[in-house]
Amino acid sequence: MFLRIRTRLPETPGALATLAGCLGDAEVNILALQIYPDLGTVTDDLVVEVPDTVSPGLLLELAESAGCTEVTVAVCSEQELQDQPTRWLSAVRRLIDDPARIHAELTGLLGPRVNLSPTEQVRAAALTDIAAALGPPATPTPDPDAVVAYDQTTTGVRARVGTGVIGSAEFTHVFPARPAEGTLEVAPAWRRMGIGSNLLRRLCALAAEAGAEELVLVAPADQRGAAALLAAAGMRGRIRLTSNGLRVHLTLPSSDGSAGPGDAGRSTPFGRETA
Repeated sequence: MFLRIRTRLPETPGALATLAGCLGDAEVNILALQIYPDLGTVTDDLVVEVPDTVSPGLLLELAESAGCTEVTVAVCSEQELQDQPTRWLSAVRRLIDDPARIHAELTGLLGPRVNLSPTEQVRAAALTDIAAALGPPATPTPDPDAVVAYDQTTTGVRARVGTGVIGSAEFTHVFPARPAEGTLEVAPAWRRMGIGSNLLRRLCALAAEAGAEELVLVAPADQRGAAALLAAAGMRGRIRLTSNGLRVHLTLPSSDGSAGPGDAGRSTPFGRETA
């Protein structure tokens, strides 16, 4: 299994070597490393491959025992092993086709991180400027008879007509926090056609397969139709308005297909699908 460790270390000689030694003793193989320096500390991102005996929780304990702080551990894929500049340039290429993907691209590149390093802040601002300069996206003209294909990975699903992407949904499962965090987007011209509810059902299934018990979808505060989307997908959830926008909490089914604890009666579905 591939995992990504993000942590802060004191900017002192040997700090990274101590971490590498603790991981090596547990037969954890470091495959990639990104270092973001700051004043007095450094932020390190490591992609590691772990044996079956090492859980994300144990990996967290190993990092903290090596003097790491602000540690998070997230499941990732082999895609994380790509050269970082190449990943950012590939995001620019996708934005040329659809500038509205900027949020999904930043989520894919940075993950659900709250405290970005100065380097990441500069990169995110530059990518956002590029998307703004490219202007509104060009999406395929809706055709009621068009065949919508769904391409799935372990952490997300894309809806497309031909080669044109018309919707996407992705999630990141961060440990030790229990909920998986996800995003869902459908091109405006293709809404109210059942694509959003299909993406949501598939995303929930993927997150449950990854071991998540709850999925939290984040949307802008002015986003309408969250409750209607849940209704169209046949799901129930809690919708909260926070300072960072809407947060839709969905309890995922357990591995045996039963509903999670507290799922019944959390809210009632209502309205029509709008995404």
